[in-house]
Amino acid sequence: MSGELTRQVVLFSLILMRMSGFILLNPVLGRRGIPGMAKAGMIMALSVMIYPTAVLEGGEPASTLALLVLLLKEFAFGYLIGFTMQLFDYAVTCAGAILDFQMGLSMATVYDVQNGAQTALSGSIMNLYYLLLFFAVNGHLALMKILTASGRVVPYGRIAFGTGCWNAMLEIFIRCTELAVKMAFPLIAIEFLTEVGVGILMKIIPQINLFVLNIQLKVLIGLLVLLFLISPIGDYFSGMITEMMNTIQEVVRLAAG
Repeated sequence: MSGELTRQVVLFSLILMRMSGFILLNPVLGRRGIPGMAKAGMIMALSVMIYPTAVLEGGEPASTLALLVLLLKEFAFGYLIGFTMQLFDYAVTCAGAILDFQMGLSMATVYDVQNGAQTALSGSIMNLYYLLLFFAVNGHLALMKILTASGRVVPYGRIAFGTGCWNAMLEIFIRCTELAVKMAFPLIAIEFLTEVGVGILMKIIPQINLFVLNIQLKVLIGLLVLLFLISPIGDYFSGMITEMMNTIQEVVRLAAG
């Protein structure tokens, strides 16, 4: 009985560490604005919900050091899922920074509580839009489903981080950068055409001081473009969320070795 009790304590500890890594380093559920007690409550609630269906693969750890290694690996696995989400969050923020640069608003930054640094104004607004859409399309429920199923794909105590897992992280980073550029590309193209038009106008009417007008025009056109693209951007974000869920599932499979 004592041996079985020890196994169950070890199992619950592993689940707790996996959930801790997932919640504490998650850009959605682990934001700095969320109180620590709320995060602890989410970690405990998820652990209690997953525990009845979880199984500890293999025997008990041979030593305290072996148990510590298993706990750290479970925490790292949870962090890996959160980091994957953070890369997609980075794509949204990066796209906002590109938009601000094109509109001449790169100096207009706001303090980002999540990252603890200054961030682009458009990036902050886009990030909030992305976050609201994430909950609107039930992304949090899909995420909980993936997290619950991860115990079957990657049994507790059987995590194997291979080279394929780290290569996948690099590929995800490249893909997220590509998504950021694609999202900002319509505005980049329109602002480029605006620059060309202003340049032609300066040649035709050199008496007009278009330097100040150009700055105001870039901001005005940029805001109008964003206004018209709100709905397409929402569809783009929905596709990003779907791709993020598929990517997380792939990362979970790779962590199984």
